[in-house]
Amino acid sequence: MAVFKFKDLSGRYALVTGSSSGIGRATCEALLSQGSIVFGVAIDQSEEERSTNFVPVRGDLSDPRDIRSAFEKVLLETDQLDYVANIAGISAKYSLADGDETKWHELIDLNLRGYYLVVREALPLLRKGSGRSIVNVSSINYRLGVPRRSIYSISKAGILGLTTGLARELGSEGIRINSISPGWVFTEREIAEYFTRSQDRSKYLKKLRESQAIDREISPEDIANHILFYLSDASAASTGHNCVVDGGWLLE
Repeated sequence: MAVFKFKDLSGRYALVTGSSSGIGRATCEALLSQGSIVFGVAIDQSEEERSTNFVPVRGDLSDPRDIRSAFEKVLLETDQLDYVANIAGISAKYSLADGDETKWHELIDLNLRGYYLVVREALPLLRKGSGRSIVNVSSINYRLGVPRRSIYSISKAGILGLTTGLARELGSEGIRINSISPGWVFTEREIAEYFTRSQDRSKYLKKLRESQAIDREISPEDIANHILFYLSDASAASTGHNCVVDGGWLLE
């Protein structure tokens, strides 16, 4: 997968949540390839050395104290940020009967409240940066009416509200905020759940090809390329925008 070059990303500071796997990891690697300095926030950090420009930061986005602690660690390295990519999330399935208050907080606190608090903590650092761009990762799932996905769908729809809700407020300071809504992405987690057994793989690939307008298995790197575009000055005229990356599933 080719990573497009955005020269303005080089030498700038980015914070990426959910950096240990999937879209978050792909985004970190894409930013590092551009010459960015990346703070990767994840609840589980790999011992693997990625780059001298990569700074691992442990943080559980469902816990406000952990978010504050993560930013205290960032402040030890820099007093400014150019970019924030909010990617961390879980996609647990709960029926209405099973989705009690505990399950609600499990998803909403991480998938939505965590995004809000990360942006809030990052704001003083973004004000001192040059890039001044935020990308939140949502999903097309809230549009599909998938059973047992109501809480997850609420969290992902809320991310769009968070993005548009802050676009004018932050725009007055020259800070842009956009969102990406992926379709079915072939992350490690999705492959393990749906595409490992040959029988399941055939069934779900058939569903995918019936739903998408193009026959493509969307990769984390596909999403990372779109995230980099919205972080970079190439998208300087866009804020409050939701970019759907779903192979033509919704056709919008």
